[in-house]
Amino acid sequence: MEHKDNAFDSTNVFVFFLRWWLHLVIICAVAAVAAVIFSSPRFITPKFQSTVTMFPATTGSLSRSVFVGTDPDFLAYGEVEEAERLLQILESANMRERIVARFDLHTHYGIPEGARYSKTYMIDEYRSNIKFRRTQFGAVEIRVRDRDPVMAADIANELAILADTLQNDLLRERAKLAYKVARTQYETLLAKKEEAKNSLRHIMSMGVSNPEYQVQMLTRQLAIDLSSSNKDGVDVLKENLDMLADHGGSFVFNENYLVHASNQLIAVEDRYLQAKIDKENVVPFHFILDTAFEADRKVYPVRWLIVFLTTFAAGFMGVVILMVYENLVEKGIIKEKAPKTSKS
Repeated sequence: MEHKDNAFDSTNVFVFFLRWWLHLVIICAVAAVAAVIFSSPRFITPKFQSTVTMFPATTGSLSRSVFVGTDPDFLAYGEVEEAERLLQILESANMRERIVARFDLHTHYGIPEGARYSKTYMIDEYRSNIKFRRTQFGAVEIRVRDRDPVMAADIANELAILADTLQNDLLRERAKLAYKVARTQYETLLAKKEEAKNSLRHIMSMGVSNPEYQVQMLTRQLAIDLSSSNKDGVDVLKENLDMLADHGGSFVFNENYLVHASNQLIAVEDRYLQAKIDKENVVPFHFILDTAFEADRKVYPVRWLIVFLTTFAAGFMGVVILMVYENLVEKGIIKEKAPKTSKS
């Protein structure tokens, strides 16, 4: 008896479906028809997908990589860090605003600009249609869905281009600052070098060319003139010695400064040229493997999957409801309708 109460074997299942097969068929058929109708383009806008695949490049200074060789090769593929940085650029608000403005997505998505919560609606729509991910091979993938296949391809390709543009804009701001500092330092040092050269040229015009050697020669000649009582010669030699005493120190200082400034100017000029190269050149931050193209087949909605899941769910719910109904009838909670009999 206990076995009969708890049993729900294959025979019971067969009898159950045999009893209610027509109802279940009707339920599944109605669900399938409804799914076909409500998944049509009249109710669900079909969307096309375009994809761009690109590998990140190593980041570093172009000038130091080419001329100094201290930075990584900018032609090499980037690692996980570069891929994550590229994803951060693609997902930034700056990038989103540029795409929204360039393709007038407010009009395209039907979200009036300036309306209440328009920014929130735009962000949600943007994120639902435009997605980024890092693949298992280290590449970055851009996926764009849109009801217009041309628009989807254009947005995907533009995102790849803007990724370089935005990164170069950010780095160019820093390069401009470095260039300004290096240029100021270079011009200041060059001006001081010219000033020292002019001072040295003026001192040499007064007859100072080698103070140490000149002092030795004049002192030797002064001793000779003094021993021979050559008063005129002594006076001239004293004037020359006084002149060397007044300007000899400046001559030595300017001469040594010119040597130091020339050596320093070479290093400063190298930094100045490197900063100029970084400011004026655009460096690619990724290598595009596959560009986006106009899709000829929609990816959303998948109608067969919608019809299948809807039919399966309706059939399952129908089975559950009918089982509950039978259980309630068996317990006497509700009464089963008796079949109508014809009067003879």
